[in-house]
Amino acid sequence: MIMFSLEEWLFQNWRDLLPVSWCSIALAFAAVVCGVIVGSERERREKAAGMKTLILVILGAAVFTMISFAFTTTTGDSGRVAAQIVTGIGFLGAGVIMRGRNTISGTTTAATIWMSAAIGTVVGAGNAGAAVGLSVLVRVVLTGIYKWESRSLSKTRPIPIVIDFDPDHGKTRIRLERILVEFNVPRRDIKWARVGDGNDLQRLTLELHLQTHHFVEMLDTIVSEPAVKVVEGVPAAIGD
Repeated sequence: MIMFSLEEWLFQNWRDLLPVSWCSIALAFAAVVCGVIVGSERERREKAAGMKTLILVILGAAVFTMISFAFTTTTGDSGRVAAQIVTGIGFLGAGVIMRGRNTISGTTTAATIWMSAAIGTVVGAGNAGAAVGLSVLVRVVLTGIYKWESRSLSKTRPIPIVIDFDPDHGKTRIRLERILVEFNVPRRDIKWARVGDGNDLQRLTLELHLQTHHFVEMLDTIVSEPAVKVVEGVPAAIGD
């Protein structure tokens, strides 16, 4: 096994390099590596499908593909198995998509699960080097585009918003925190405080750097909370 060059490991099919018994074990470990590459980004951002989930998705798709080679001939019927993997993974992806009153979240995580299944299929077919390359590419897309969006949005004019709400024994803050997480509002732009004047209201102050449609969706979600009493700072013409 150690006699092969790095080029052979990366660009040749492992089924042509390794004995059948060792090949399955090596491909399973390769699937786990791919899951770590992709899943660590989702785990770091605390998404619904984290590292463990994506490792299991890639490993499962790889195992199903490897089994397809054992069903019939040495070439297997991997096309049929791959079709069933694509169909089955749709149910798992749909489970992480959440629809709120005016928002839909989890689509990127669902797409990552779908792509992870594709990576697992590539691993199971024996092309572990290509699968690792795909995993790195997916990781670059997830992190690179996120950073680009953050830098791009940070250049927009910040809009200060002040929200006064009834704490309802802490329940309202939890619901507002969930909304802030859904719209990826950075912690540095959030400030919690008490309102004076002898009342029990609390205040949430935000510095929002959001695109217009996300800004409107977020405010609409916030004002739909019955405990929200006052929203100040909304521009007269948001699109200006």
